[in-house]
Amino acid sequence: MKFNFNLQRILDLKEKFENIEKENLSKKINERMQVENSISNLDKKINDYGLYFDNELKNSLSSTKVQELIKYRHFLKQKRIELIKQYQKKLREEEKARKKFLEAKKEKDIIEKLKFRKYEEYLSQEKIIEAKEMDEIAQKMYINREKD
Repeated sequence: MKFNFNLQRILDLKEKFENIEKENLSKKINERMQVENSISNLDKKINDYGLYFDNELKNSLSSTKVQELIKYRHFLKQKRIELIKQYQKKLREEEKARKKFLEAKKEKDIIEKLKFRKYEEYLSQEKIIEAKEMDEIAQKMYINREKD
């Protein structure tokens, strides 16, 4: 007799859900990492610009040029603030995706454990049936010997 797990279709569906949530989590992690890289690049740009700004201030500049330099520095800092907000949003999205993935994994694992228990019960029943069959064969052989 072949092992048949009644909830196999549900298990397959749970595995698909888990894979979908895993892919979604991976996507969210990549999005967060891209924002991290953008922040890192912008920080480098801000530092480089700070050095450039300091060097330019040492030279005699027109007030218009100084205002442009200050506006650009302010623009970079505002851009960084926006990226930090975006990063925090991506972190929240990643955390939600992680929770969904863990929940889907938990549901799948529960059904897999049930399948494992059912399979162990099946094996136990098969051993009992096999033992009964062996007892019957031994009994028939004993009866046949007694007749002879």
